[in-house]
Amino acid sequence: MRKKLIAAFGVVAVFAALATAAYGAVSIVFKADATPAKAGASTGLKVDFTVSEPGQPQPPILNRVVIKLQKGGKYNSSKFPRCKLASLQAKGPKGCSSKSKIGSGTGIGRALPVVEDPVNGKLTLFNGAKIGGKDAVLVYVFPDLGPTFVVPCKITKKVQGNFDYTLDCSIPPIKTLPNAPDASVVETKTTTRKKTIKKGKRKYPLIVAPKKCRGTWKAEAQFYFQTGETAKTPYSGKCKK
Repeated sequence: MRKKLIAAFGVVAVFAALATAAYGAVSIVFKADATPAKAGASTGLKVDFTVSEPGQPQPPILNRVVIKLQKGGKYNSSKFPRCKLASLQAKGPKGCSSKSKIGSGTGIGRALPVVEDPVNGKLTLFNGAKIGGKDAVLVYVFPDLGPTFVVPCKITKKVQGNFDYTLDCSIPPIKTLPNAPDASVVETKTTTRKKTIKKGKRKYPLIVAPKKCRGTWKAEAQFYFQTGETAKTPYSGKCKK
């Protein structure tokens, strides 16, 4: 009888642990869409994601996002004016050529329990100067509470299954009020505009959509948190030939 009770308690403990893991798991909704989504055409890119943790007032602190995009596209960063990371950090958008601006967006953070209201931020995207030999997108964040900061996203091109371009974004600590906890990202929405530049007699798009479309284009994002948790989220967006 005693052995049966021990076994029963063991089963209950296992199910309790599984329930706790499911209850506390980070939940993410991620989208990455070319706009327009026409094969081989000049395009823009919309990247949106939301982060939550069921049963918790806010998700853990996000410190890195790695985004992979459908192979076959092209990012012509070398053809466009660039913004230096140090200049953007020191002077803000005024430290960079307006021609290096490539997009905009919004973000929302939470820093409970000290800061009760959401912290909203305005995002400005720049074609960045190379960092460590890699092309980059720089995201300048102007929050309505706390200091400004920059999120650098290094770009690598290497074919990995359905993907080739990878954006690796390092998110610095997001400060709010003195003695308040760093903010946790709960929502980000960005739009990289469709843009072209003329060099001599030729025009170059900033982003060229993948050359082939079989109904959808794939994307994938890996999210890394201060707690050590990670979450991978795949996405399929419609495209047309």
